[in-house]
Amino acid sequence: MHEPPNQQRPREPLDPPKAPSPPGWSAPVRALVSLLVAAHLLALLAGPLSMPPSILGNVLGRWFRPYIEAAYLDHAYKFFGPDPGPSHRLRYEMEMPDGSRREGVFPDAQQHWPRLWYHRHFVLGEFLNTLPHADDDLNDPRLFARRLPFPGAQRDFARSYARHLLHQYGGRRVTLYVIEHAIPRPELVREGVALDDPRLDSEYRLGPFSRPRAWGPLDAADGGRKDEP
Repeated sequence: MHEPPNQQRPREPLDPPKAPSPPGWSAPVRALVSLLVAAHLLALLAGPLSMPPSILGNVLGRWFRPYIEAAYLDHAYKFFGPDPGPSHRLRYEMEMPDGSRREGVFPDAQQHWPRLWYHRHFVLGEFLNTLPHADDDLNDPRLFARRLPFPGAQRDFARSYARHLLHQYGGRRVTLYVIEHAIPRPELVREGVALDDPRLDSEYRLGPFSRPRAWGPLDAADGGRKDEP
């Protein structure tokens, strides 16, 4: 059948013009980005794989240590399962110019508050005790630090802490002590020993450290600043 001459077919709607697609990454760029993402994921795994220590975790830790420290990926995994180790605080005994003695500990729950301020001081002691040893067999968070030889980096950072205390309080000499607080064994928990029982504490000494000569003489009347470190 023929259509009437005055009747036209309905026009089909035209597709809207497509916006030009942005240029895609080239194959070399995609490969480079994929490698960087894979390297970042491996760096993220270095910490959890090292608690408890493992061969793979130690290898990844050595390879990625500069990046891990720069990106602050070295979180305190040892405080979580499956096998957390002891915690650490710092105690100091300072000899003042007039012969008196000043003692303190940080963190101190009575002085360092709010909680974030306490945690900042707590990290100082933990950082000092997580510095790696040259021997990988000694880098086990379950080992008690007092039974291990001091790594060279620990001595350097302890000297830095000591100089800060001497500068803050105007002291002549200061001795640092690391207080190591152990996790109670199951039989102690059954006996009712509290988690903060002082019998779980032991300490070992770092120092003493004297006031640097480059700072010049110190008068007995100079008591130093009184603010906390």
